[in-house]
Amino acid sequence: MSRGDRRDAFVDGAAGRLIRPYAVAGGRTAPGSDFHLVTHVVATGRPLDGLGPDHDDILTLCRRPISVAEVSALSGLPLAVTKILLSDLLGWRAIDTRAPVPVFDRARPSTDLLEKVLDALYKL
Repeated sequence: MSRGDRRDAFVDGAAGRLIRPYAVAGGRTAPGSDFHLVTHVVATGRPLDGLGPDHDDILTLCRRPISVAEVSALSGLPLAVTKILLSDLLGWRAIDTRAPVPVFDRARPSTDLLEKVLDALYKL
C-alpha cells in the first residue's frame, strides 16, 4: 500500500477524517515534552520505519524549520494532538527543536528611547 493509498483510507470525502484525534494520539492527552506555539522543529533525517501516516506527514512538513503552530495548521490536526505527535518524534530523535530567541534578548531598546516614545504618546 503506497503512502497516498494509506492516507486515503483515513479520509472520507463527505465525512472528513475517519480517525478521531484521541485515537491519533493513542489516547494520550498531554505531550511528553513542552512545546510552545513558536518553537521551531526540523527533521533530523534519521530514518524511521513503521510510522503512522500522521507522524509521517509531520516529518514531511519538518523538512525545513517550521513552528509548532504551522505544523498544526498545515497537518489539520488539533494543536494538542500535534504536540503529542511531535513529542513522539522528539523521543525517537527524528526531530530537533529550536526555541525562538525573544526579541528583547536580541536588542533591548535603551531607556532613553523608551522615554521618548512615552513622551510622544503623552503628546497625542
